[in-house]
Amino acid sequence: EIFRVLKKGGRAVISDIVSDEEVPEEMQQEPELWSGCISGAFIEEGLLAAFERAGFYGIQILKRDLDPWRTVQGIEFRSVTLEAFKGKQGECFERNQAVIYSGPFKEVLDDDNHRMERGKRYAVCDKTYNLYKKAPYREFFELVDPLVDVPLAEAKPFDCSRTALRHPKETKGQDYNATTEPNSKCCDGGGCY
Repeated sequence: EIFRVLKKGGRAVISDIVSDEEVPEEMQQEPELWSGCISGAFIEEGLLAAFERAGFYGIQILKRDLDPWRTVQGIEFRSVTLEAFKGKQGECFERNQAVIYSGPFKEVLDDDNHRMERGKRYAVCDKTYNLYKKAPYREFFELVDPLVDVPLAEAKPFDCSRTALRHPKETKGQDYNATTEPNSKCCDGGGCY
């Protein structure tokens, strides 16, 4: 229901009680535990999976209580707060854009199964490119605009089922052969080492 009512580009933040183990059937049948947020609690990874199945992207745990709120028959129940975004749905178009994952991990796998290694230039569709401009991704990716813009109305479909490297000539243009003077901002005037 959250996904349905949220506008495209919207952000959902929800706190809920989760368990560290599956809640056994006999506990699920106890009325007292139902009223206390115990019997119907998702297992920790189950809450994340439910948000994924609903179609959210960029799901992250903002807060997870270290100490359990309550323990019943050895099962710990604690509060977690999740953040998730709506808006990755839609068509994929080729506009010669690229992204470079800057780290800190050696590689990442996003919600559309794009696996990217740190420091490499990857071809992405316009939809993914625009998602990476915003939270929660923007601080982890360098965005590479094409030298010549491809208008969306002229863009061809993009195959998002694969993750491909993008050669720099695809963003600069095959005939790019510029030579420039050094940028004065380089090394802040202290020389390069």
